[in-house]
Amino acid sequence: MIHGGQLQEAKQQFPDAVLPWIDLSTGINPYAYPFLSISTERWTELPSVHDELQLRKIAAHCYGAEDESYVIAAPGTQILISLLPYIFKAKQVCVLCPTYMEHVNSWQQAGIPAHQVASLGELMKFASQDQVVGVICNPNNPDGRLFSKSQLQDIANYWAQFKNHLIIDEAFMDFEGEGAGSLLPHPALTILRSFGKTYGLAGVRLGFLLSDLDHIERVRQMLGPWAISGAALQIGLQALQDRSWFLQSQRQLSLQAKQLDQLFLTHQCQIVGGTHLFRLIEYPKAQTLWKYLASQGIWVRKFEYNAHWLRFGLPHKRQWDRVQKTIRDYFSAG
Repeated sequence: MIHGGQLQEAKQQFPDAVLPWIDLSTGINPYAYPFLSISTERWTELPSVHDELQLRKIAAHCYGAEDESYVIAAPGTQILISLLPYIFKAKQVCVLCPTYMEHVNSWQQAGIPAHQVASLGELMKFASQDQVVGVICNPNNPDGRLFSKSQLQDIANYWAQFKNHLIIDEAFMDFEGEGAGSLLPHPALTILRSFGKTYGLAGVRLGFLLSDLDHIERVRQMLGPWAISGAALQIGLQALQDRSWFLQSQRQLSLQAKQLDQLFLTHQCQIVGGTHLFRLIEYPKAQTLWKYLASQGIWVRKFEYNAHWLRFGLPHKRQWDRVQKTIRDYFSAG
């Protein structure tokens, strides 16, 4: 499976590329949260149960959940995605695609049939079947498709009629608006939230699952004690409470997303969609553009299932001039 961020692959494929590399292949905030230094005790002692409880309380507030009992913290959302097939007793899963393909892979690796459907209508047809789980990424990666909270409530209510379950992956929701957390507790709804993408700290490995009490307890037993490092707890506590930084970063990213869109529109590329953290373009010669950018030390995301798509993470403002010039040079050379 191809993922973003594999710069070692880029260096091997393009050994003569312009340096330094600019990695735009991921959807991670280029402006990392400037957390305060972590005390030595957080590295030498076992993670604090009190800190973990406080983090869950703050996360519940941030994500709209009633209280911390509906939230559990984990070392990244990827591990939660890997656990989903063992949390839910399902005979099959239906994933709204194209999307983050680890949702398909995790179920298949657990020996559970995973159906990929291209429309909400097709997904809803599975709701009435026996022991089926539905998966929707909202906003979607890579195209940014976004369902409203009221739409998700209607979808979840329909799945609940058949005692089936719906998983909403809100990894990119933070900067986009209100998520579905306030719909909990709900008999058919589980939500994933990412920390590292929003706060530019993917290496911290922190994510959250929101669900009903039974599923939260099941995840807790699977993760075991001390799942989150003391340092990650401290960083999470700082960042999730810093509303000023969040709003400033949101404004900065919004401006840069518009900047990037305008650059591509000037060169007759179609903006398929995206979020504050990535933009997806459609261009007939996308593979040629991808190769040119890589030769110039700019690594973006291409897709096996659509040769006309490229996804661009947002560059840091100090990288913008180089990115802009490289893209303009490509189209000028025509």
